[in-house]
Amino acid sequence: MTAADEPVGFDAAAFGAIPSSRSLRRWMRTTRRKHADRSFGEIFEDVYLVLFTLAMAGATGGNVVRHLNSNAATCTSWTCGQVTSWIPWIVLPLLLATTLRVLLAIGPVSASRATGFWLLATPVNRASLLRPAYRLVIATVAVVGVLVGALIWALLGAPVSHILEAAVLIGAALVCAAVATVWAQQTVRRTWWTSRVADLLLLVAVVPAVALAVRPGLTKRASMETIVLTFEDPHPAGFGSSGAVLLLSALAVVVCLASVFVMSRTLDRLGRISVIAGGELLAGLAGAASSLDVSMLGDVIAGRHWRLKGRVRSHRGRGANGAAIVQREFRRILRWPRRLAVAFALLVVPYAVHGAGFHVLVPIAAAIAGFIAVRPLLDGLRTACRSTGLVRALGWDLRDLRIVMAVVPAFTTVVWAACAYPAIGSAASTFAVAAGIISGTVRQASARPPSYAGPLVTSPMGAIPPGLFSQPARGFDLLVVCLAPVLLNLPNLWVTIIPAVVLMLMFSVRPKTA
Repeated sequence: MTAADEPVGFDAAAFGAIPSSRSLRRWMRTTRRKHADRSFGEIFEDVYLVLFTLAMAGATGGNVVRHLNSNAATCTSWTCGQVTSWIPWIVLPLLLATTLRVLLAIGPVSASRATGFWLLATPVNRASLLRPAYRLVIATVAVVGVLVGALIWALLGAPVSHILEAAVLIGAALVCAAVATVWAQQTVRRTWWTSRVADLLLLVAVVPAVALAVRPGLTKRASMETIVLTFEDPHPAGFGSSGAVLLLSALAVVVCLASVFVMSRTLDRLGRISVIAGGELLAGLAGAASSLDVSMLGDVIAGRHWRLKGRVRSHRGRGANGAAIVQREFRRILRWPRRLAVAFALLVVPYAVHGAGFHVLVPIAAAIAGFIAVRPLLDGLRTACRSTGLVRALGWDLRDLRIVMAVVPAFTTVVWAACAYPAIGSAASTFAVAAGIISGTVRQASARPPSYAGPLVTSPMGAIPPGLFSQPARGFDLLVVCLAPVLLNLPNLWVTIIPAVVLMLMFSVRPKTA
């Protein structure tokens, strides 16, 4: 055995002592600054424009929220009391479930592939290397939780003290949920159980939403004395008395800070593969966001899901030509049944809006919820429209292929709209909602990639191709056109004809390719 065959061992005398993560980050920061090619004035100019834009948007949005808060505070009807008393039991589980799901999809602690290869595989303390990313996740969740909690309670017309208490309580609860996802990231089994808890929280949020939706039918049998006695204060605190909520908020903050500190000491247990996977996902999402391609965001999440799943059981196809493609699309959708469960769970949205008394907004709420429910079912069409070679291999014209691959999502849309019909209340409006959903989702799924041709447009963020501005609106434009007769309160004849024409044009025009 020669010296070259012997294993290489680490010798501190030959290689030096293992550097601390703090010194390593300091060296990396110094190296980056040496290669900087922008002056402080140029950076400050860009930052100033961004801050000025955020300040203007914040002032405008704050004025709108303040106006809505004052209007809601003067509402003393039965509907306003119902919404105020039920909304905490819908919002809090929904926010917790969303936080768990989103953070589990990202990591939540993530690092780039370069960091995973050059740093996380070294003897340097992994917990110290990952601690900045961990703190960034916790800070982001805390800020978003506080802002969302304050916004929701402000829209309900609550006083300032109740808004602050709700914001602190919701922010602390979401931070605890973020800490739980970091704990779950350490093993696959913990991740699976945390996902099941998120699903359970979604069901908990659905129950009061359904109760709010069916409440008007129950209240018709209630006497006026019961209504007056129950709602002497039309805007209760929400979770309870002010003192109890203040004590609960303080306790939640203490528990939140303690859990954050304890979990930061266990970051060395995170696997390098899970951390790098989150970094790759964030890189893909950043690329999709930079191109303003909304549907690509869902494709990145779906791609990560199938990579983690690894394999599925194959099934023999049935039929020929178009029937075979329809059968395979149906089989593909059933391989991810969670999407169908979420799609029909979104039926709660129009029923909750109807139960809250906002009958004019029911078609809009149903159309948006249906769009979110049906769009993930069209991944096959999107893949075909983005791959010219796949279309040639199938031997179909792209227009005919779009019709065939939209059969199963269209059938799902019809069933979804039929289930939402009692809340919408009109057959013509239900048809308009269904037509807007299927035409909008098919247009967005079959849209060609963003175009970078043509002259650039100057903006505070730099030069932007004009073709990017139309990307976010694709699909939603047809949804608005189909809903326009409903929103304008036109006769039922026009409510039916205009969406039918949009559907006919949508499936008769050949989609453009890249």
